[in-house]
Amino acid sequence: MGRGEWSIAKGLEERKPVYKLDHIIKERYPTFIDALRDIDDALCLISLFATLPSNERIGPSLVENCSRLYNEWQLYIINTRSLRKVFLSIKGIYYQAVVQGETVTWVVPWMFTQTVPSDVDVRVMLTFLELYQTLLGFVFFKIYNDEG
Repeated sequence: MGRGEWSIAKGLEERKPVYKLDHIIKERYPTFIDALRDIDDALCLISLFATLPSNERIGPSLVENCSRLYNEWQLYIINTRSLRKVFLSIKGIYYQAVVQGETVTWVVPWMFTQTVPSDVDVRVMLTFLELYQTLLGFVFFKIYNDEG
């Protein structure tokens, strides 16, 4: 804190607000199909962060969680044999799968060493990533339970 006010600093840390995004996901996606239709962007961002190196702005636990989520998605697509199309481009590999009757398309960047340019506002991307991690958690729970 500054002038040796450790007790004040500890009190502030203990009273730091904690928030959850569950209610926002439930409000934004009233049905499961609505959530499933909107996971394209979530999968793209998750796969991007899974390939980024960790640094002072992007922690290693965040990269690890994105890798875990993307691996869970890949495992589901493989086990259900849902993959329908694949397209290679300069940006990366585009995939298209049919999940419970809905077409889902996402892009995975090439596995080259990625760097985040200094002019990119990572805070905005991290905000969306936090929302998308919660969304994918709900979607994965439902699709894995439906498959058994």
